[in-house]
Amino acid sequence: MFYQKYKKFILPIAVLPIILLLWELSIKVFNIPSYLLPSPRALLGYIIKLFSSGTIIPHILITLKEIFLGTAIGIVLGLILGYIMAKIQLVERLIMPFVIILQTAPKISLAPLFILWLGLGIESKVVLVILVVMFPIMINQVLAIRTIDKNIYNLMKVLNATKLQIFFKIELPYSFEMLMSGIKLAITQAVTGAVIGEMIGAKAGLGYLLTLGSETYDISMILSSVIVLSFIGLFLYEMFNLLENKTLYWKEDSSNNNN
Repeated sequence: MFYQKYKKFILPIAVLPIILLLWELSIKVFNIPSYLLPSPRALLGYIIKLFSSGTIIPHILITLKEIFLGTAIGIVLGLILGYIMAKIQLVERLIMPFVIILQTAPKISLAPLFILWLGLGIESKVVLVILVVMFPIMINQVLAIRTIDKNIYNLMKVLNATKLQIFFKIELPYSFEMLMSGIKLAITQAVTGAVIGEMIGAKAGLGYLLTLGSETYDISMILSSVIVLSFIGLFLYEMFNLLENKTLYWKEDSSNNNN
């Protein structure tokens, strides 16, 4: 019972020592110098030093601020645009080609434009995060609204429900499940968007540390930044996954009943 409940955490934790052992053995067998690949113990000591000295904390906070601000604004804009596009097909035909062009364009090619327009501050990174977050939210919202049975709308008309009542009683609850799925996808892309913006041009942030480590040939700084970013992405994903399970509790109960 305990294993079934926590197996997604137990299995990675069980595999981690094996990965670290292979890492350590590879360094010794192939005689890899520390400036190319530090040992796990040396890297752990470097990370502890970064946190204990407080060097990395401001950079983490800036990156998180960019992620949360961009994600929040991107979710709101995605919901609004998605709802309008689902209701008015003419708007969808007009807007969707431009949205697809922006989405398919490599974000690393758009980042310099935002930095030139908005500067090296947080604003250019937030806009990039908004761009990558908005698309999955918008698409999921369009699909969610359009999958609502027309008979439900007919029933609401018979009951003389207002458009506001239809939105809060029908459309919002029906679209909530797909919204949460979109947010889980968007939050991982938000981390990528923020880091790309910081790597192209920034004064601080984990992406800035990646660039600094590359310029100074500091492999420990690069690996530390990558590890911290990976844990941030994993934590945010699991946080929204937990929120989804709590808010969509009936979905979990129905799956358990089927089993």
